[in-house]
Amino acid sequence: MKEHKKRHFLVVAAASRGARFFVKKALRQGHDVTALCRAVDDKAALRRMNDVLENTNLTPDGIATNNKTGKLKAKNSNILKPETYAQLLKEDKSIDAICCFVGVTKTKDMINSKNTLYTDTIQAIVDGQRNSRWVETLYHGSVGTEGVPGKSLTAWPANYNMLSNLVQVIFPIFKNVTKSEAILAKAQPEGLDFIIFRPAALKDTPAKRRYAYVFNTTGLHSEELPLKYAKRTIGREDTAEEILRVATLSNDEKKQWYGQGVYLVDMKDNYFKKIKK
Repeated sequence: MKEHKKRHFLVVAAASRGARFFVKKALRQGHDVTALCRAVDDKAALRRMNDVLENTNLTPDGIATNNKTGKLKAKNSNILKPETYAQLLKEDKSIDAICCFVGVTKTKDMINSKNTLYTDTIQAIVDGQRNSRWVETLYHGSVGTEGVPGKSLTAWPANYNMLSNLVQVIFPIFKNVTKSEAILAKAQPEGLDFIIFRPAALKDTPAKRRYAYVFNTTGLHSEELPLKYAKRTIGREDTAEEILRVATLSNDEKKQWYGQGVYLVDMKDNYFKKIKK
């Protein structure tokens, strides 16, 4: 079994449907987690996280586990305030990564052009680090952005039909996602190492581990990942598992991931038959 360097993840929106998989798998792998979630106080936040994790069922196999479970802390801190991150990073020097799972799930929020949840959260995370110290930042973003972060456009992967681009008109929240990526890219020259994950349409299904990824730009016939063999979906558990896998790569392995926007998508059976030939 591959041994992983122990990490301490500060997880934003830790009780969300995708983050809970990441937190539970990270703890089982022996990593520590400080979870930020909504609650009346820190004690209530910890109770909420423990309840959420108890009711999160993991698919067998996948991420390796450790004999010693990591430690879980929880905070009800405001994720939209830079002070939250600056204070936590100053107080606990063992935190070496921030994992952001913030997301909009309600239609009324997606159609609200004034909703800036993504940019507000990412700006707070970046400013908090500017006022304390830089740590690796892993961002669970969204499908709907194409290109290198900072130079990307709000657009859909190559295997989506042309009408899909109307979604950005109907749901302006996707433009906010693209803008949030630019905030991370702008901070990269200052010392921020970041990776953005752009999962396809998310599903609440057991992990299938039949997905693939490509950096930044998609193509139907791309050599890196021909999306003619791809679906348009991926499970939340698969996405969380892949983020944790990348987060625990060695520093040398991870270098190629920094500054990238990573599209994650389930692949059809004929893709795996093709790559076995």
